[in-house]
Amino acid sequence: MNHVKPVSRQDAWNFIVARYRDLTPDELKHLHGQQDAHGLDIVLHLFQAYSALRLGRSLTPDEVASAGSQIAGWRSEVILPLRRLHRALKDPPGFAPVPPESAQALRTLIARAELEAEQAELYALCDWLSSMAAPQIHGADQPHR
Repeated sequence: MNHVKPVSRQDAWNFIVARYRDLTPDELKHLHGQQDAHGLDIVLHLFQAYSALRLGRSLTPDEVASAGSQIAGWRSEVILPLRRLHRALKDPPGFAPVPPESAQALRTLIARAELEAEQAELYALCDWLSSMAAPQIHGADQPHR
């Protein structure tokens, strides 16, 4: 009998938030550099650590690719645009004749939305992994012999 630890969305979120907060400034700089230069998905990267360390299941390269394809649309259409806006408002562009406090308030809202979008991505990854771990019932619609 295969005993698979359940995938808890909240446990996964708590794990990756704690793991992210525990990174050194050099580790953060490296991860963000990989994100910017090579498209590293930090949520997926930390999810791999969660799966291995908390669930005892190391994801194969094919599984990582499958997980990445599951969330690719969400990442490209939601997370990345929010990230671009968040970064753009760090130093408001000259074409935006708004008071700095207004730009900062908007940046704070966008940062929260980006974080919630990343949490939604993580939940999708948890659901994906749960579906991978669920026992497959073969021939359920076929007559018993």
